[in-house]
Amino acid sequence: MATPNVHEKLWAIVLAAGQGTRLATITRALHGCDRPKQFAALWKGRTFLERTLDRTSAIVPRQRTVVVVPEDFQGLAQEQLADYPGVKVVYQPCNRGTGAGVLLPLAHVLANDPGAKVVILPSDHHVDRESPFRGAIRRAVMATDFASSRTALVGAVAESADTDLGWIDCASNDFPLTVRAWRVNAFVEKPDATTALELLRKGALWNTMIIASRGQALWDMADRHIPGVSWFFRTYRELIGQHGANDFLRGIYPDLPVTDFCRDILQSANGLVVTPMIDAGWSDCGTPKRLFRAMETTLEGTRLLARLRHQCPDPDGAGAGALQEIETRQAN
Repeated sequence: MATPNVHEKLWAIVLAAGQGTRLATITRALHGCDRPKQFAALWKGRTFLERTLDRTSAIVPRQRTVVVVPEDFQGLAQEQLADYPGVKVVYQPCNRGTGAGVLLPLAHVLANDPGAKVVILPSDHHVDRESPFRGAIRRAVMATDFASSRTALVGAVAESADTDLGWIDCASNDFPLTVRAWRVNAFVEKPDATTALELLRKGALWNTMIIASRGQALWDMADRHIPGVSWFFRTYRELIGQHGANDFLRGIYPDLPVTDFCRDILQSANGLVVTPMIDAGWSDCGTPKRLFRAMETTLEGTRLLARLRHQCPDPDGAGAGALQEIETRQAN
């Protein structure tokens, strides 16, 4: 594989510490046991986590990639990451929200490279076409040099007035054409139907939670907006590499406040920008409906959908309804 053409200070953080409760019924049907979505295999025997690492390796060297996973799935994570030598795996003792989930691996990045730039990537998303995906991330990394916050988001160009996704309301500005980024005006989480239609009309973007930033800039935001959490991780950061660091982490982590990185940090931050991701076929696969729509784009996924139709009990009807909608569309 050719050496990725990236900034020498760029690191990747892959977020794989979620519990995946919303799709537990589906992953249980696929694998016969409970496992979070990022560890589930839906395409060509590759899990979401493995496919994310494949995409990440084309942008950032594995030696500068940190993956955060749940400690109670340590064995499964080690099995799936065995083919990615050089990747640093960090184990989260328990789930205290995405605020802690980002700061934990960020502490490891900054302990190794205080001047690092980082790109933060969820591990449970689907991408049909990787070239526009990589291009959007590279533009976001470039935009960090122009944003006053030194932080840029990646927003997917919206294809519908979805009411179950987060949106980024943005405005044009005078950034260089090579960057193609816009100022973030506001975040809108799961809008009602009328608001979603208005956001679609005005060109708002779906929030992918892919973030590029100077690492210290993100840390400074956490200091301002969740200081009680960032103080703990500052102490932990100083202990990394020393005896007792893991004991300190396990001892204090369960008592951390539960925080959300987008709600508690990004929504309160000033000077953010966003760059659009166009025609990448991106989906967060966050509900049965969106997961099934992503799966139907491939023959293998369509066959798996037929299997799920018979194997996946769905008490709330969400998955069954999505399957019915897909079958009707395919029949027409």
